[in-house]
Amino acid sequence: MSYIEIDHGYQMVTETGLANRFESPTAQALFVEVYQDRTDISRINMAADKHDIYAGGQWSASWQPPYASAGTLSGPGWTVESKGSTGQQIKDNFRYTSAARNAVAPEFATATPLSAVTAPDGAAALRIEQARDDQMVHHYRVDITDTTTGTKVVSSKVLSGFYFMPRPNVLDIPVPDAVAGNTYEAKVVAVDAYGNASPEATLTFTR
Repeated sequence: MSYIEIDHGYQMVTETGLANRFESPTAQALFVEVYQDRTDISRINMAADKHDIYAGGQWSASWQPPYASAGTLSGPGWTVESKGSTGQQIKDNFRYTSAARNAVAPEFATATPLSAVTAPDGAAALRIEQARDDQMVHHYRVDITDTTTGTKVVSSKVLSGFYFMPRPNVLDIPVPDAVAGNTYEAKVVAVDAYGNASPEATLTFTR
């Protein structure tokens, strides 16, 4: 059991905006059962709440129980089959190979998945309606440019929140220091765990 850790180089949407985080604030575990012909793996959220032990620049174990949930299944289980009677046959029949990599790209469910919203603190934000994938949307490539000044204000790979169950339906990306009256252009691409990318979604909006 562990906190989920992500490769460095991505950002998460947090209560204080985008942050360079590689550990998600939820504890999960794998239950593994090994049989002669297969291995079954169940994914478990030990507590489905978003309890973060990193706040205000400090690590802490001072959580605020009780949890709202005692735990959930974190999506369907995985089965790794061992087909064959010899080691070579099992190797030849193994389906998790480079040649069999998933090639299905994510797609946005609507023609207008992006919108401009106002955050509770009054700041400007770009809302992304989460894309769908046959397996998992891993992150979004997000670029936001202030076309009035020609300045790029956001250039980030933002994690989709796939480590939460249920996954949030939308992501609100803060637009830093947005200026009233200025026009902004947003470009967003959804990317799955295999690197397959969706068509680019765009939005032009005025603060």
